[in-house]
Amino acid sequence: MQRRTFLQSLFGLMLLPVNAIAAAWNKAAFEASTLQQATAGLSIQTEVPSDQISLLAPDKAENGAVVQIEMVSRIPNTEAMALFVADNPTPLIANVMFAAGTQPKLVTRIKMAQTSQVKVVAKVGDRYFTTSKQVIVLEDGCGGTDTDAKFEPSMKMRARLVGEVTEVKLIIVHPMTTGRSKNAAGEIIPAHFMQTITATLHDKVVLEAHCSTAISKNPYFTFYVTGAKLGDQIMVKWQDNMGYAGQGQIAVAV
Repeated sequence: MQRRTFLQSLFGLMLLPVNAIAAAWNKAAFEASTLQQATAGLSIQTEVPSDQISLLAPDKAENGAVVQIEMVSRIPNTEAMALFVADNPTPLIANVMFAAGTQPKLVTRIKMAQTSQVKVVAKVGDRYFTTSKQVIVLEDGCGGTDTDAKFEPSMKMRARLVGEVTEVKLIIVHPMTTGRSKNAAGEIIPAHFMQTITATLHDKVVLEAHCSTAISKNPYFTFYVTGAKLGDQIMVKWQDNMGYAGQGQIAVAV
């Protein structure tokens, strides 16, 4: 999609009623069971390997339920980055879109079912650039670890100005269940996960992330915004697949 269309989709999302936001979530791509289907669902075309994309991930993950990932694109005018784990039950982990002024850089924690290639695809205009890394997983993080507990969401945020860039960290208390675990009675625990996260500065969207069940429990994100000053308010809103929603805001500090 072109940048104008991309920005229109961001602002359009903010105007939707909260129970309609999930309609923008790409069901076909996120529920695809193969990497090829997932990339096709995002209309990703020819991918060009690039050393201008960085993917920081552990060589070996003891616990596949919590694998920290950092993805960065140094390619000018990067509009979006998609994160995949090739051998997960559903390979598409997240699709993150960046407005002008937001650095194409994100830190999060994900679930991995087994040893697999972790892959990032950056969208720049109508071109796609990629890098990947093999991560060894010692314990399956995608099934059998969820619990059936009372849902009590909350959010913690921090926004710290470093030079001209504001580093925003947030953690949202949310179960992020996959729909593949059972409770003590042997019943399937339904999938319950955040689908969309939207961050705004000066009432303008700076980042929009669409997520799958493979974002780790109590999702953690760090992203980077330019143009903020001390005292400016950054707001984050989220919605999940069951219609629950929440929001929080924080003043930029040092």
